[in-house]
Amino acid sequence: MRNSAVDLKSFVDIRRSREPDMVLFVVILSLIGIGIVMSYSASAVYALKTFGDTYYFLKKQLLWLALGFTLLLVFKEIDYRRYMRHTKIMLLVSVVLLTLVFIPGIGHSAKGSARWLGIGSVAFQPAEFVKLAVVIYLAKVFSSDAGDHFAQILIPVVIISGIFLMIMLQPDFGTAIDILIVSVFILFVSGFPFTYILILAILSIPMFYIMIYMVDYRKDRIIAFLDPWAYRYGIGYHIIQAFIAFKMGGLFGVGLGNGTQKLARLPEPHTDFIFAVIAEETGLLGTVLIVLLFAVLLWRGILIATAAQDNFGKLLAVGLSIMIVVQAFINMGVVTGALPTKGIPLPFISYGGSSLMSNMIAAGILLNVSRYRGAVKQEMKHFEEVWQ
Repeated sequence: MRNSAVDLKSFVDIRRSREPDMVLFVVILSLIGIGIVMSYSASAVYALKTFGDTYYFLKKQLLWLALGFTLLLVFKEIDYRRYMRHTKIMLLVSVVLLTLVFIPGIGHSAKGSARWLGIGSVAFQPAEFVKLAVVIYLAKVFSSDAGDHFAQILIPVVIISGIFLMIMLQPDFGTAIDILIVSVFILFVSGFPFTYILILAILSIPMFYIMIYMVDYRKDRIIAFLDPWAYRYGIGYHIIQAFIAFKMGGLFGVGLGNGTQKLARLPEPHTDFIFAVIAEETGLLGTVLIVLLFAVLLWRGILIATAAQDNFGKLLAVGLSIMIVVQAFINMGVVTGALPTKGIPLPFISYGGSSLMSNMIAAGILLNVSRYRGAVKQEMKHFEEVWQ
């Protein structure tokens, strides 16, 4: 029996892998392809006017894509269980990076926000990668059974609250909210008592009131969200321009490259408001396609989670899927007027290296989790039966 136990352990460690989820892989490639086309269409005129080169942003995005796709392939091959041993290091690096953005000469500021680190013209946004560390950390913490739920949640709440506040100070409200939503989903899926989650939500209400309603520009965004037409030449101007883009796009759109709202009417048309450009140039059909692709991504993520071998894989798959999809629907909600305005890119589609690479890493990890599913469980059960 001792040899049986040793052999059984060896089998668990070997864990023969399968092919990754190809539907998910195709969805990711489709979103990336759409992103390349639309980010070029949205940025070409601005790039020509500002840099004298219509391909300025396209060339940079293709470089980021090459690096991001390489990272996807690398993380697709790394056994996801390895991350469990390095969560403390990930959190420490996250805190250090979030601190460095506030140091003059190291952190880069733009439009009143200190969100970037880098050298010269090459910069990255640490908060995008911190999201990955948070998901991995929470997946590890709540994948283990704990008798005392209060003790189990106390330290993670302190850590995530500290990271949340550091990101809010940049300020980057969109990313901070994305982290909170993902954290709640991981808690819920882990089977954590709903009463504790409800108590945390109630206790956070005063904090959100102070951070949103007591800050003038965020308060203005709420006002513009409630009635943009009352401020059509002021704080409601940009969201109305997004509405116009949707109206002009109709069912089939005005054609790629033929949109006019991206010409000094929409804010950040190649990043935060690229969904409005898609609506104008490809119409309702194009926007529905985007929504369906993210819906399929979520569906495949849930399937991967339900078929995962262990709780860590399940929570990791749920967390990464929600992280990507929530960000996507926040972006689309802002552009369609369903949510107050906040700066947050559309995953895989908006121009930007940090967002693209962090989401490509997330996709790579998700694909790796999908390689160890279903059949391996059945093989494990059969192996145990043989040795009993």
